[in-house]
Amino acid sequence: MFRTMQSLPSALAFPIILGAGILGQKLAAKLWNQVFDEDPPDTSQEDVRLVPLLGAAVIEGTMYKLLRMLADRALRQGVLKLSGTWPGPTGAGE
Repeated sequence: MFRTMQSLPSALAFPIILGAGILGQKLAAKLWNQVFDEDPPDTSQEDVRLVPLLGAAVIEGTMYKLLRMLADRALRQGVLKLSGTWPGPTGAGE
């Protein structure tokens, strides 16, 4: 059981990453729309300026990373509750 519980985060990593990417993209678009009252710029647009494009990429990347970290942390805490063992390296917990 120990080995199975240790590999659980790895087995669920792809769906978590995919879900975080999709959700992060949607949340970033919603945030951009709220702030600028327009859809975020798209690389396929001919007349898009670089600065708004980079800003949209930063927001989307930040949302993706935040959601991925939260999902990974919740999954690891779930494994800890089920198995009593932390799935990954342990540290000082600063």
